[in-house]
Amino acid sequence: MVISELKKQIEQMLLDSGNEDFQFEAREIIREVIGRKAEDLPLSDTEYEKCIGMTDRRIKGEPLQYIFGHWEFYGYDFYVGEGVLIPRPETELLCEKAIEHLKKHGGTFADLCAGSGCIGITVARQTGQECVSVEISEKAFSYLERNIALNDVENLITAVKGDIFSEKIIEKIPDDSLFAILSNPPYVNKRDMEDLQAEVRYEPETALFGGDDGLDYYRRIFKAYDKKLKKDGLFAVEIGEEQGEAVSLLMKECGYNPVIIKDYSGLDRIVAAIK
Repeated sequence: MVISELKKQIEQMLLDSGNEDFQFEAREIIREVIGRKAEDLPLSDTEYEKCIGMTDRRIKGEPLQYIFGHWEFYGYDFYVGEGVLIPRPETELLCEKAIEHLKKHGGTFADLCAGSGCIGITVARQTGQECVSVEISEKAFSYLERNIALNDVENLITAVKGDIFSEKIIEKIPDDSLFAILSNPPYVNKRDMEDLQAEVRYEPETALFGGDDGLDYYRRIFKAYDKKLKKDGLFAVEIGEEQGEAVSLLMKECGYNPVIIKDYSGLDRIVAAIK
């Protein structure tokens, strides 16, 4: 069997399972196992079996990113797996906002609810600025540490394990010390948690569920960290597609003048403000 024949077989398997991205995912599975080789090249038995094994796992609902054990974000590679939120393209918008700000007003920044570390690591690599990355989950924190090493930013990232709302964590960050505060907190509401796609259910609930209305973290984060942000510093958070107005109001209550940034699909995705 040659690569092109395997590709058709995997595409059909995925299509039969109801996968709408069957062509993209088939291509990614083959690239993960075989690399970018010409489609008329023959396969080894080991390569074939590994590709079909990955396809079977995907058909059962496991996220492609978990199957591979890593995923690309903003052009950088990150380890991912059970217990950590999968980096998504929409989150790159948060990074872009922070990179733009820190290149003009450089200095230390924070990544709260850091997860895999994709936000803090990406912004640190792009700007050369130091970051404090805070994550409470034991599993996610292990990925954060591994990704810091993978991306060779040990000199830029300080990983802190703990609850972002604990006094112990908050006191570690001096007042008026941060040039930006970034966060992609849990924001899925109770209703949407019940309707999650099968592959999303593999991801940790603690990284997804933001309370009955999805706003629990936003109600606390602006007040808790306001004193940590310098004047003219950036406060930017990722949000759910229907949360723009609600999160903006919470930010306004803390004295900010926020803007809503839409994602590639025209949906509300980031709320950001300059102090």
